[in-house]
Amino acid sequence: MNFDFISTWAQAIAQFEGFNTAGNRAQRNNNPGNLKFAGQPGAIGADSGGFAIFPDPGTGFQALYTQLQKYVVSYPGYSILDITAKYLGQSAPTSDSQGNAYTYAGYVASALGVDVSTTLGQLAGSSVATDVSPDLSTVDPSSIDSSTVDATTTGISTLAVLGVIGLIAFLWLWE
Repeated sequence: MNFDFISTWAQAIAQFEGFNTAGNRAQRNNNPGNLKFAGQPGAIGADSGGFAIFPDPGTGFQALYTQLQKYVVSYPGYSILDITAKYLGQSAPTSDSQGNAYTYAGYVASALGVDVSTTLGQLAGSSVATDVSPDLSTVDPSSIDSSTVDATTTGISTLAVLGVIGLIAFLWLWE
């Protein structure tokens, strides 16, 4: 199974969650995916909203990578839209207090250079978006219409480089 796309996926999630915005919950908690606290390795507790707190961004990214890898292994038949709804705690894709699964999935799919109907198994069986991570810093997630998303974004962001370093460290520690 090819997990090369995990870093790009994680970077898109971090950008969508506002990790690069000063004072944002994701940044304050060193939790780029805004993961709810579930006893993740490296987590040092939870904030008042139940979101995990990590000691540094690298540990937070490793927790996000681990969660995404678990999704790929456990739900290979789920589309990006389906897994985004699950990530948001929705039983089916919708727009509710947890977020808009359609907009979020469209953003992630655009970063990966695929359609929202692409399954995790399809991503894991290919090398989609392994060479270049898109620069999403200038994209407003609320402006994305998931029905018109295409694969036009390219570039390498500083966050992507940090994500790759975190993934390498994670894989090195995994051995």
